[in-house]
Amino acid sequence: MTGSTVLIQNPTVVQPAETSVFLAPRPSYDPVRAAAESAAVRAALADLGARPCAPSEILAALPREVLIELAVRAVSAEDDLRMAAAREALHDWSAPALVPVVLRQPRLLLDPGAARGVIGPDQADESYALRPLAGLMFPRDHYVDLGEAVAVGRLRRRDRARETVVMAAVLRGLRGRSAEVRVPEPLFLEGGDLVSCGDVAVLGTGWRTSPAVWGLLRPHLLASFGHVVRVRDELRRDGQPHLNSWLGLGPGIALVAADRLHAPAVVERDGVAGRETTLVDALRTINLAVCPLAPDMVAAFAAGVFFLPAFAPPESVLRSESVLHSEPAALVSTASAPWTEPVLSRFGIQTVAVPFDEHHKQFGSLHRALNTVPLR
Repeated sequence: MTGSTVLIQNPTVVQPAETSVFLAPRPSYDPVRAAAESAAVRAALADLGARPCAPSEILAALPREVLIELAVRAVSAEDDLRMAAAREALHDWSAPALVPVVLRQPRLLLDPGAARGVIGPDQADESYALRPLAGLMFPRDHYVDLGEAVAVGRLRRRDRARETVVMAAVLRGLRGRSAEVRVPEPLFLEGGDLVSCGDVAVLGTGWRTSPAVWGLLRPHLLASFGHVVRVRDELRRDGQPHLNSWLGLGPGIALVAADRLHAPAVVERDGVAGRETTLVDALRTINLAVCPLAPDMVAAFAAGVFFLPAFAPPESVLRSESVLHSEPAALVSTASAPWTEPVLSRFGIQTVAVPFDEHHKQFGSLHRALNTVPLR
């Protein structure tokens, strides 16, 4: 199989509704509406000829021995003997039963209750915690699509390493081979710091992603992209932790926060790095039209737009008259559509608006909630 699959995860599968009760922001997050948003985005991707797939679906199709290994890692307890017994019992479980164990990561607690947390048919108290892999609803975070290879990231939040382990197994199951790049300690790579489109890739370093990661990614990026831009994030804004928070890349166009235009950047092509220049000059030297974004437009354009990768649509989609495949296409959120659609249309980009307000309440954007997987 060639081309790209787009990963998108129904939030309620990896973040059970009962755990959403404790999310603080108002207006409150509604998991059912978030699931409906995910379904709408998935349908739009399919209509445009993409191959959408959920990490949880790929997980369920993994060999049973892989699921057992992941489930054993997922289970924990405050009693070592109970934990060992539980892990041993998992070897008898069926594959469908193992999947929710992997996704919800149960932990036995021994603190509350007179029965000391012992779980059984004759016990009144059941005391355990779920530590669901809610971050899988944002597959952009965990890995980077390098064009023909994949780099599994290493996130600065250590508690999210559990998610990365599962995502690495998902990618291996989908691609039939392990990721070509694994980031070792003490380096960090976060997926939102690479943005690519067509023949261009932009890598952001200096805050969430370590500059030294470039040495690991360089051969793969140069093999897949004619131009690779490295830009250094010197502002380090809390609300813009990753490159895709303030830069979007589409066919022939770069959407960039206006106050980032003069960030230091270097263009490398054919294995030769140019001199350090500004980001805006670097992008223009590779014939990209640069669209500066005012502060109130950054979230709408940079992270709120997902440009579909080039691929060969299935025959059933090619026969459909409702989709214009001759044009580049992008998904935009309905909230940002009044601003994004007129701008993108001037560049000949077909836009499809999809609801995404619930995801935004969890600091999720379209770009963060979707990620491509090369299947070459």
